[in-house]
Amino acid sequence: MLAITVSAQNARNILDATATKIKQMGDVRATFTATSFNGTTEQASTKGTMMLQGKKMQLSTDDMKMWYNGKNQWSLIPESGEVNVSTPTEREMANMNPYSFLGVYKKGYKMKAKQTKLRGKDAYEIHLVARYAGSNAQEMYIDVAKNDYTPLCIRVRQDNDWNRISIHSIQGNQHFTDADFEFPKSEYPNVEIIDLR
Repeated sequence: MLAITVSAQNARNILDATATKIKQMGDVRATFTATSFNGTTEQASTKGTMMLQGKKMQLSTDDMKMWYNGKNQWSLIPESGEVNVSTPTEREMANMNPYSFLGVYKKGYKMKAKQTKLRGKDAYEIHLVARYAGSNAQEMYIDVAKNDYTPLCIRVRQDNDWNRISIHSIQGNQHFTDADFEFPKSEYPNVEIIDLR
């Protein structure tokens, strides 16, 4: 496997280019596989679709649906017949939103990069380590396609737990409305709303 180390300044330049690319894409729809680990032991894995508009997010998997309008989050597990409403912290949203790294890498992280291959594509792997113990994420790996800076995989560590989001497809320039990021009560008339705010 080819692994050429890239300087820290180049690592930052790669992330800057990735952030610019994502901003230019506007509203984004992506398909992904999310896997959680305790240490190196896989705990759970699920496939799904996400819609992103700035800080807003909608997530849909076989097991759950989640809407986040930038302040409030609605989490629905259809089997339970309940939707929980909460106001997540930045740290909690960093676990959910794969693009949360866009705002954090510029300060408080040491970084290095190397060239590698991921799923048959030439890629850059950027490794970020927090300088401070209280950071939202203590460690991150961000893999981006070398040819166009599209994110391919994001791994985030908090304590001994890792979350990996493998991004399979990204479509930019989608057109979402505010309603796409709020719980559609009319579609779930029999669901009990539990307000945890």
